[in-house]
Amino acid sequence: MENQLFNLFLKKGNIVIQSNEYRISLQLDYENGDHCQLALTDTQDLIQLLTRLSQQIWEDENYTKTPYVKQLYIENQNTFSWEIDSSLLTIEFNETENAIVLKHKGNNPLHLEINQVVEIVQILERLNI
Repeated sequence: MENQLFNLFLKKGNIVIQSNEYRISLQLDYENGDHCQLALTDTQDLIQLLTRLSQQIWEDENYTKTPYVKQLYIENQNTFSWEIDSSLLTIEFNETENAIVLKHKGNNPLHLEINQVVEIVQILERLNI
């Protein structure tokens, strides 16, 4: 699997995405704030990129597929969060800004397994109204 690096400039902040071995790393840069904001087109771009990278990993003949046996995220009043190693990634919709908000606590970048990425894509699609 070839390493790939992408930088998405968002409504507020940016995300550096790297495909490395069989994981996808997200590095959130808030640019003088406490979160990243994704406009509609930002979210669509992120969904397409994560989907493409996940598919490349999934279809690699050397990748060992891990069964999806339970929900990996926690939902609390339309806030979705994932515990990743010793970090926390949170996604929610901000109605005032009409934007999806991404926050993290802990390690930056976050190293995601494919099952986590699939859930994140599903949540982004659900929130991208």
